[in-house]
Amino acid sequence: MKVLFLTHEPLIDAIAGPSIRVWELAHLLAKQQTVTIGTPNKNPRQSSKLRVTCFADGALPALLREHDIVIAIGYLVRNYPIIRKLARYLVMDIYGPFILETLHMYGELDVRQRVNIHQYGLDVVLEQLEVADFMMCASERQRDYWLGALTMANRINPYTWAADPTLRSLVDVVPFGLRSDPPEPTGHALKGVVPGIEPTDVVALWGGGIWNWFDPLTPIRAIARLEDDLPSLKLVFMGTHHPNLANPRMAMTRRAQDLAQELGLLNRSVFFHEGWVPYEQRVNFLCDSDMALSTHSEQVETRFSFRTRFLDYLWANLPIVATAGDVLCDEAVAIGAGIAVKDGDVDGVAGALRLVATDRGRRQQMRERSRELAARYTWEQVAKPLVAYCANPQSAPDLAYHDLRYPRIKPANTLQLAAAAYRLEGIPGVTKRARKRLRREMARLRAHLPGVLNAGGNSKA
Repeated sequence: MKVLFLTHEPLIDAIAGPSIRVWELAHLLAKQQTVTIGTPNKNPRQSSKLRVTCFADGALPALLREHDIVIAIGYLVRNYPIIRKLARYLVMDIYGPFILETLHMYGELDVRQRVNIHQYGLDVVLEQLEVADFMMCASERQRDYWLGALTMANRINPYTWAADPTLRSLVDVVPFGLRSDPPEPTGHALKGVVPGIEPTDVVALWGGGIWNWFDPLTPIRAIARLEDDLPSLKLVFMGTHHPNLANPRMAMTRRAQDLAQELGLLNRSVFFHEGWVPYEQRVNFLCDSDMALSTHSEQVETRFSFRTRFLDYLWANLPIVATAGDVLCDEAVAIGAGIAVKDGDVDGVAGALRLVATDRGRRQQMRERSRELAARYTWEQVAKPLVAYCANPQSAPDLAYHDLRYPRIKPANTLQLAAAAYRLEGIPGVTKRARKRLRREMARLRAHLPGVLNAGGNSKA
C-alpha cells in the first residue's frame, strides 16, 4: 500500500504540533509502507526515509492517484475538494478539535465575524466526518466527543454498527507520541547562554506557544511572588508565535509580555524566546530545564484537549506543574510526575514551583515517574491502530448510501470552487474550469431549449 500524508501547514525546520505529528507518523509507517508527505510549501524539509513533495501548482491530483491511502487533517478536504473525489481510502486526523480552539483564537473580533468563522469551521468538521473511511483522535475522552458528533452526522448507523459494534474501525485513538530514543542535547540553549540565566539557575520551561486558551499570567505573577526568596528560579517561554505565519498572532502573547514588563521581571526572571525553536533544536531547551509548566483557564477546550507539549516534557523526563483538567495533566498527577494547580491560583502555582525548585529529591522522583509515563506514549505504541488500518484498509460501509448523510453539507459554491482551482493550478486552472462549466451549462440549455439554441440563424419568427 502507498500512503500519502497531507499537511496543511508549511513543512519547514520550525514546525508545530500538526506538522510534527505528520512527520513522525509518516516516518513510522515508512518502515512498512511506501509513504509520501505532501506539503503546501515549495522546497520543504526533506527526509532520507520517505518522499516529501509540494502538492501545490497542480501536483495534487497526480499525488492522489498514485497513492492508495490518503491521511488528511483540518481544512484540507474543504480547500481541496478533489481529495474526497480521488482518495481511494480517506483517513481524517481529528486529534485537535479546532472548532473549540477557534472560539478562543478569534475572541477579539466582533461577534458577527466570530459567528462566520465558527460556521465555516462547523462545515469543515461536518465534511471531515461525512467523507472519512477511518478517523483517529487523541484520547478516549476525545473519542467520546467525536462519537457524539458522529451520531448527529449519522455516521453511526445500521451499516457501520453491523460492521463493528465497537466502532473502532470507524474512529479510534491515536494520541500524539514521543520518540522512543532518549533525548541527546548538542549543547546548552538557556543556562549560561541567555543573558540573565546562570548555569546554576533552576529553569521552569513553558514549551510551545502562548495561545489564547492558555493562562501564562498566573505563573508570571507567581514568579513575582517568589523572586525575592528564589532569585535563581527563572521562567522561560519557548515560543512567542506560530511558525505558520498565516495563523493570527495571539493576544495572550502580548498580554504575557506586557505583564512581565509591568512587574519588572522581563529578561530578569521571565524570558521569552522570540519566534519558534526548530524541531531538532528543541531538545537543547528541554534538557536545559529543570521542570515544565502548562497552565490554562477552565473552559470546554481544556476537557477535550491533548496538550502536545506534554509529550516533550515526558520525553525529557521533566517534572510538570499544570492546571488540572486535561487528559495528560491528570495522567501525570496520577503517576506522580506532575503537580496539579487550580485555574488562576497564583499561590498554588507559586507553592508548586517552590516545591519542585527547592526539593531535589522530589524533583528526581518526579523525573523517574515522568520516564515511566513516557514509555506509554512512544510513537510505536500510540500509532498501532493507524498501522493496523494501513495494513488492511477498508472503505466505510455506509459511504455508498448518500441518503444517510445528515446534516447534509452544502455543496461548494462557485467562488469556493474557483478558489480551489486557483490553489491547485493557478489562473489556467480557473480558466479551464470556467470553460468546462460554460460547456455544461450550454449543453443543459440545449437539452431543455432545443428549438431556441439549435435553430440558430435559421429560426423563423
